[in-house]
Amino acid sequence: MKTYETIAVIDAHQSEETIESLINKIKKMITDNGGNIIDINRWGKRRLAYEIKKKQHGYYVYFLYEIDKDEFPKVLGLYFRINEEMLRYLTLRLDKKAIKLKVKKKNEEIEKTLNKDSSKKVEEEKLVEESK
Repeated sequence: MKTYETIAVIDAHQSEETIESLINKIKKMITDNGGNIIDINRWGKRRLAYEIKKKQHGYYVYFLYEIDKDEFPKVLGLYFRINEEMLRYLTLRLDKKAIKLKVKKKNEEIEKTLNKDSSKKVEEEKLVEESK
């Protein structure tokens, strides 16, 4: 399977339901074509560096997925081009080095959050003991 990442910029003036239904439609397209979604990260509403279609804000969504079909990025791109809610998109195929780097970074983030959680528990236990 080949690994791809897609960043989509959706018109931020759409309702939350419209944005969510568009994200679900993209997820469904990936899974219906035999793909496996690894990660979806909603970056949220951000100001654009320059106006696109007279819009100043966009809602960013990041998709990381695996799929066998080589023509799928073209199909996804066609869907994005005909969809009026989409402002911009970018799809890249990741090589093995990039995948290893992303996995390593994700593991480091998980480890940091686990360490923070365990240090907070220790501090809470100390506060409880001191209050006794």
